Amino acid sequence: MVPVWSVVLVLAIALPWLHGGYVLSYDMVWVPHLDLDRAELWGLGTGLPRAVPSDAVIALLGAVLPMALVQRVVVMGALLLLALGGARLLRERGTAPQLAAATFAVWNPYVAERLVLGQWPVVVAAAGLMWLAATLAGPDGLRWPVVVLALAATAMTPATGVMGLVLAVALGVRSGLVGIVLVAALVNGPWVVSGLLHASIARTDPASVRLFELQGEGFLGRLGSALTLGGIWNTEVVPTSRTLPLTMVIALVIGTVMVIGLVGLARRRSAAAAGLAVAGAVGLAVALAGWLVPDLVARVVEDVPGGGLVRDGTRWLALLLPLEVAALGHGVAALIGRAKDTSWAVPTMVLGVLVPLAAIPDLAWGVAGRLEPVSYPSSWADARRVVDKTSVRGDVVSLPFSAYRRPSWNRDRPVLDPAGRYFGRTTVTNDELEVSGRVIAGEDPRAAAVGRVLASGDDVAEGLARSGVGIVVLQTDAPGADAAGRAVRGLREIPVAGEGLRVFTVPGAEVRAVDPDDRRTMTITWALAGATVLLALLATLRGAARSVAGATRGRTRSRSGPS
Repeated sequence: MVPVWSVVLVLAIALPWLHGGYVLSYDMVWVPHLDLDRAELWGLGTGLPRAVPSDAVIALLGAVLPMALVQRVVVMGALLLLALGGARLLRERGTAPQLAAATFAVWNPYVAERLVLGQWPVVVAAAGLMWLAATLAGPDGLRWPVVVLALAATAMTPATGVMGLVLAVALGVRSGLVGIVLVAALVNGPWVVSGLLHASIARTDPASVRLFELQGEGFLGRLGSALTLGGIWNTEVVPTSRTLPLTMVIALVIGTVMVIGLVGLARRRSAAAAGLAVAGAVGLAVALAGWLVPDLVARVVEDVPGGGLVRDGTRWLALLLPLEVAALGHGVAALIGRAKDTSWAVPTMVLGVLVPLAAIPDLAWGVAGRLEPVSYPSSWADARRVVDKTSVRGDVVSLPFSAYRRPSWNRDRPVLDPAGRYFGRTTVTNDELEVSGRVIAGEDPRAAAVGRVLASGDDVAEGLARSGVGIVVLQTDAPGADAAGRAVRGLREIPVAGEGLRVFTVPGAEVRAVDPDDRRTMTITWALAGATVLLALLATLRGAARSVAGATRGRTRSRSGPS
């Protein structure tokens, strides 16, 4: 029953994704080919490793499967694992509480808003957190392969990797804390070591803290939005249902059930419940910090290397999700127990499962149609072919030199410049962000240098060549394209079939070489992380095969036994 219901939940969200193409929304950028030889995939680029290891994982999967299929498998798989993990957290409480937990685990504002914002690695990490909680808080003892894979899922981004460690430490006091910390260090190694190699630039613009602070949604206010797993800084991605008065009523109903569940958990005085509470408190505290103590957070992100991980505070609400899932499930179980043998028994079960759906109905159908696949224009494929064939050396720069695009072929929906990943060479893009009309300084010194060259308008070709840029890709349908075209006037153009893109070459580009010591260090780090995950995956598959074989033997014996 639980697996079937979990699949139904995922399909309710993802039905539009069954069409061809790619879902592109804000930070969610998927391209037909993500080349494995790009230095930034492995933490050897000039900027901070914000997409390490997620981009490398996708590139590896895309080397053996069509990238459009990879997107479906990864995102839909993460949603399915979220639901199943939520149910597993309640595996001792009966079917109805498990169904309620599965529903809320995947059907909540956090998942909806992070999906629209394009932060699919955060959704993968949330699934990892749920399984980590279910495994470490469960009665079955420590299952190391599951712990390793769950921690690896949380390590898809630096911030969520830290969250995984926080939850594992909070729950792992009774389960071998040293081993858990060691595993976390191994699977988080790629972004940690890369971050250390980039420590000199690992500071964040302190002005960004106010722009990324918790926001109130509808009638819930800021605290209410955080407690209901919302409050994201980008109000454009908030589902419409979150602004309706009915949302507050439903949130109060769900909150009441959670309080009942929390009271029951507190009475049990279990270490697992305490661990979930500690982790949830940490997540809530970080989410509130940018609003309540912005000056302190600003000092952290500016002065502490890696402090930028707490800038987007509401992202840390992923740590609160397992606690709320457990609380809701236990609350539903308590209400069902009180309604037992009365006419309210069945309605209580049904409402426990369906009320979370009513709280955010527009999560269905790709968040009310905001996440629908599109196809890249044919000119993009031809431009890549042209860039691949040219003998001109050097990396690519994408113009206009701004971080986001709203291409008409993506239905005017904002998306991080796809050119940054589309071409077969390292591509320099602007990492400055514009939020509420204010520009947040970037962190990539190379991008900043290229930006200065383009802004100066003097000897642009020479300046780009010194920065290692040999190819310029101009998106003629993007705002600012005319000014960007004037900046590169005089460069040799390579014809591209179709409209929307122009490709220019820059003579004499100084090819950027990766430091051999850095490459060696990252190779060892990746090897250790990969071996850890591979061994855990093999152990999990072996255990699953044994379970299937045992179940098959059991059915065979029952059929051949006496009637």
